[in-house]
Amino acid sequence: MNEDTLENSERENIPKLKAEITNLKSQAVTSVDIPIDCLIPLQLPGKMHQPRLYFDPQKIELLKESIRKHGILEPILVRPHQNRLYEIISGERRWRCCQALRMMFIPSIVRSMSDTMALEASIIAHLLNEEISAIEQTESILSLLSLQLNLSYDEVKALLYQIKNSRTRGTELSQIINNRQLDIIHTILAEFGMKLTSFVSNRMPLLNLEPSIITAVRDGKLSPSNAVLINRQPKEFQAALIAQAIGKSKNECIRLIKSIVISGSPSTSQSLPTQENKISEKIFNRIKLIRQRPHLLKRPDVIHRLTQIDHLLKDIELLFDRPE
Repeated sequence: MNEDTLENSERENIPKLKAEITNLKSQAVTSVDIPIDCLIPLQLPGKMHQPRLYFDPQKIELLKESIRKHGILEPILVRPHQNRLYEIISGERRWRCCQALRMMFIPSIVRSMSDTMALEASIIAHLLNEEISAIEQTESILSLLSLQLNLSYDEVKALLYQIKNSRTRGTELSQIINNRQLDIIHTILAEFGMKLTSFVSNRMPLLNLEPSIITAVRDGKLSPSNAVLINRQPKEFQAALIAQAIGKSKNECIRLIKSIVISGSPSTSQSLPTQENKISEKIFNRIKLIRQRPHLLKRPDVIHRLTQIDHLLKDIELLFDRPE
């Protein structure tokens, strides 16, 4: 096989992998039941890593409930590992839910794949997920371009900016990129309904978040939507917001920002929650739990206790009007 044929074969992997991953949703695909304990996350060498790093706790709970009621409707994609284990290429959320539900087996499609193809398949599966954020999608596409162009992630970013700037200035592209590389870029972006100029102008700026915020997203500590919200806040508040936004929903993060940025000060917001803040947070969370169980509110003993709490809170409110 000559070099051109090999390059064409590599580019054809993308539509083929897209088709295969889409077919996993079909009942016609034959799967096998693999023990939950025989599965591990995708293992990749060096700086290669799978695209999904953040698992939204609320979506995990919804998926767990769906699996509890209906079982696994779509098999996961795995490849053989050593010692009779299997690496998960696509479907780690489902596997995590099955672990939490103490299930014994999960339906799986087994495919032998190289590290590069496994990562490619994992990225494509991630891109085909309608729920991923723009940040996750952008990073996944850049990772896919990195694989196909045999360049580092940062080199791909720099190259795309160079191409856009060259076109804006009307200079010759051949000085920075050859036709084969440009064809690969256009082909991959087109597979996911994007064009080079709009991708560079509208998507890549999302990656210009503060380094600490991007790191928190990549480490799975911060959701992409919360990362964008925190990045908009003054820098002196960001460290405290990152520390306290871990595991929080978007609405909870918005409330956190209001409590710290709007009513707080940089000196107090940079520290972790004080004991007083922890107490108020506990009270707030407990009231939320009670409201989620409306049947409790019909019990006379519960109503009596809540009435007592209400009186205590009114006493605290009266302190606002007293001079300190």
